[in-house]
This record gives sequence, C-alpha cells and structure tokens, in this order.
Amino acid sequence: MKIEDYHTVYHTTKLSDIEVALRKRYRAGRNSFWLFHGGNKFPAINIMVIGNLAYIHYFPEERHPGFASVGTLPGLRSGEETDFFLSSSDEPLGVMNEAVVQFSDALQVAREFATSPALPESIKWSEL
Repeated sequence: MKIEDYHTVYHTTKLSDIEVALRKRYRAGRNSFWLFHGGNKFPAINIMVIGNLAYIHYFPEERHPGFASVGTLPGLRSGEETDFFLSSSDEPLGVMNEAVVQFSDALQVAREFATSPALPESIKWSEL
C-alpha cells in the first residue's frame, strides 16, 4: 500500500508500518493521508486527522463522488463542523460532525484497505 501525507510517501504492506505512518502529525496535531492500493490511483482513501478525530473518504473510481464516514461521537454537536486540513496550508476544510469518527476507526479502515481494495466494512458509510 502507498500512503502519502503532507510531506512524506510510504510504501508498505506491514500493518505495524501502516499504523506508524498514520500516527504522524504535523503542527496542531494534524495531517492528511492518501491511501492507494498497490500502484493504482483508484480506489483511494483520504483520511484527514486532527488529534484523535478523523474524517474518512473512500473514492471507488474516477469521477465517483465517493463515500464519507458516518460518525456519532459524543461531545461533537450535530449540525456543526470540525475543521480539518487537506493540505499543510492553514486553510481549514469544515466537515460536518456527523461524518467525524475516532482515529482508531481510521486505523481499522486503513488495515482493511491494505488487504482489499473494496469499501472497508468496519465503519458505516454514506454514499455521496
């Protein structure tokens, strides 16, 4: 699996290496990862993280709007947004709290994706 973050590219098949890569954070505890299965551009997964919160987006193929993670985290107000950062710039991307999950869920999604390019089943998804 290929994992790209703000500044680094990893190539690995080991589950332990996947976790190490996804735990990397830059300032303010944030990062964004693109996961690719093998050398293919699709399917792909984007995981944006800030601290222990994550937003996950699965793109099955080119031109498909994809699937967004579904979250119900206590402490996040329904109808409001959490700011994530798709790039290392300071331009936030507001994500509805209903799509925010725990980082541990993102790790599980990445582990599943490492073994199969299919939509991971460990979380609920909303097709866009």
